[in-house]
Amino acid sequence: MKWFFKWLALSCSLWAESTTTTHTLLLEKGPLSYNAIVSSLPLRDANGHVKAEMGFTAYIKEGPLNHRPITFAFNGGPGSSSIWLHAGAFGPRRVVTHEEGQSVTPPYCMIDNLETLLDLTDLVFIDPVGTGLSRASEEDAGYFYNLGTDIQSFGAFIRDYLTAHNRWNSPKYLAGESYGALRACGVADHLQNDYSIYLNGLILISPAIDYQTFVFHTDNQLPHFLYLPTFAATAWHYGRLLPLATLEEVVSKARRFAYETYAPSMLKSFSPSPCEKEVLFNRLADFTGLSLNTIKWNKGRISDQIFQVEFFSEEHKAIGRFDTRCSGNYSDPNQIGFVQDPSDTAISGIFIGAFHDYLQNELQHPASYCPFSLDVNSRWDYSGCNSFGYPNLMGALRQALAVNPSLKIFAGCGYFDCATPFAATEYCLDHLDLADADRSRCQVEYYEGGHMFYLSPPARIKFKHDLIRFYEK
Repeated sequence: MKWFFKWLALSCSLWAESTTTTHTLLLEKGPLSYNAIVSSLPLRDANGHVKAEMGFTAYIKEGPLNHRPITFAFNGGPGSSSIWLHAGAFGPRRVVTHEEGQSVTPPYCMIDNLETLLDLTDLVFIDPVGTGLSRASEEDAGYFYNLGTDIQSFGAFIRDYLTAHNRWNSPKYLAGESYGALRACGVADHLQNDYSIYLNGLILISPAIDYQTFVFHTDNQLPHFLYLPTFAATAWHYGRLLPLATLEEVVSKARRFAYETYAPSMLKSFSPSPCEKEVLFNRLADFTGLSLNTIKWNKGRISDQIFQVEFFSEEHKAIGRFDTRCSGNYSDPNQIGFVQDPSDTAISGIFIGAFHDYLQNELQHPASYCPFSLDVNSRWDYSGCNSFGYPNLMGALRQALAVNPSLKIFAGCGYFDCATPFAATEYCLDHLDLADADRSRCQVEYYEGGHMFYLSPPARIKFKHDLIRFYEK
């Protein structure tokens, strides 16, 4: 059965919890007063029955709107709430991170975010159904755990929010991180084609656009050479590769090797000679910082998990998937990269503890918040993405750009991101087949950080300055 979402007044919502609080943030340019709204909008079927409640937290600058921009932000997963962008990057209050000295055990601290986007744009942080503050009945929940219906639900929410809050004439932006960037590509296409809601910009953070670029599989060669620049950046960070060179110089050399030597060797229709293999494997060992034996044992094909486990194999430690600058102990190598990622465990408790305290005591909202749902993640259905096996919304992004010639793209990438490597983003944007005159529509920026590069103070400051330029365009 195909659902059609219709908006109805919030007062009719099954989930009646809604709070509004007033705050002031002191920025370098002066005080910024704003209202924080924690609420939800219902998603209904064609008969008007509520199938889910989509929770959100909105920050609205006080004063006349005057066509003020509005940005809808969300994370990925699937199964993740918007907590990371909300409390780590864009919101007016942010978590003090592990990198800044915060202990992984409480008490935790939230402070004013001097790099918030609230001075540039109003913000709406959306929680996908089954996460954060969003809820659905047990019999209806599974319907929303699907790539296609997820896009539809976000489109319906944004349309209805614009109506409920009188923002149809505001400049509109979507900001999505990781899988959220895949979602943003689909939602942009959906909004423009189905509702004639034209966007001003897309902000894609550590984006997953085409899964074939980063999902390792026996017969998928793309990730092997697209991950190599990230492996090289990591080897440089730990002093194993060209320690006197800059990070940008190392990445540039790794790119050239990946495209000019490594990729052609994997795509040949015949096996390289023993001499060619020896040369290739030695260069791979140099660029990755792994032992030559590890390279040979894996026949020159190094996956993200192999890299994470083998880099510090003698110390029996793993490096992080979300941020390869982190390392830690593990009990099961099969769990590395998800449950036992040291770059995740270093921050997850901090975010969850600090954000619950913030939600209840500063935003005065009593509901329990689900930061990440393993149930949603395990039940996610990627069907309907028309990608021949790999989730891929390159076509949706290409269509959105074609329909709306004024749509601009910002892509932010971390050099040490081993989840969605920066070379994969480059590959996707390069293969949008944009005319030379349209290439300026894409602004790509790089940061010395991981998947959530904004957790690093220098990267977060650069991120804000880069986004100022993007919004001002």
